[in-house]
Amino acid sequence: MENKFRDYNEVDILYTLMSYVNVSSSQDMYYTIAHTILTNLEKIPNISINDLADLCYTSPATISRFCKDLNCKNFANFKYEMAIALETSRHEIHMSEEDSEEIQKNPQYLVDKIYNETIESLKLGHQCMDIHDIDKICQMIYHAKKVQMIGWQFNKVISNDFQMKLLKLKKFIYAFVERGDEIQRLDMIDKDCLVIIVTVRARKQLLDSLIDKIKEYQPQILMITMSQEYENENVDYIYRIDGLESDYTESSMQGTINFLTLLDIIYVRYGLLYKK
Repeated sequence: MENKFRDYNEVDILYTLMSYVNVSSSQDMYYTIAHTILTNLEKIPNISINDLADLCYTSPATISRFCKDLNCKNFANFKYEMAIALETSRHEIHMSEEDSEEIQKNPQYLVDKIYNETIESLKLGHQCMDIHDIDKICQMIYHAKKVQMIGWQFNKVISNDFQMKLLKLKKFIYAFVERGDEIQRLDMIDKDCLVIIVTVRARKQLLDSLIDKIKEYQPQILMITMSQEYENENVDYIYRIDGLESDYTESSMQGTINFLTLLDIIYVRYGLLYKK
């Protein structure tokens, strides 16, 4: 089946390869393949499936199955996504000329810059946050028979942290941590489910097809985002966080801190409202 969500895979593939290494046994063949890829990154866009199999001491068929487990159609598709991810990473940090010169003269300037931007972003988030909105989110979580969180890259980590905190409050939720789970586990979603989508930038071209597919299962959908523009009629409630995001890196920085803080507020408020 053609992968309709390929753009998300390109964004997430390096993170997921690291997930294999972080959560799998070193005796697992998929651990070996992921570790080999991550320690030979520059070779991957041009390597053949046979050569990668030789590097991993396995068969081309196993490499092919690994690619499909990554939600890639085939090995060629995997290499294409890796090439895009590596090209993006080459421009990961791109400070302005003015900031670069300032950092050269005074390296402490970088520490001050990131701390000040993070503090300013949190202040903006704080100013817009209303406890009634937090209560509404807590109520949605409490009344849902099933809750499933979907996030990408670092948002998977904070979703997993939120999952553990709510478990301590006797509320079990799903927090997908493997790439492709949000697609492969759609059959777990039904009309009694609340799907929480955590996304800093909410790229429309990436989200719309996924949300439309999820809505076919008739769940309630809550989106948490820093985007002030994203709209989709299939989303039941969009909670927008104010804040800043760095313009000199391809990865989210201040946005993730805002999200972590918001989820901590929801966690504490939920515990106060629904003590068991």
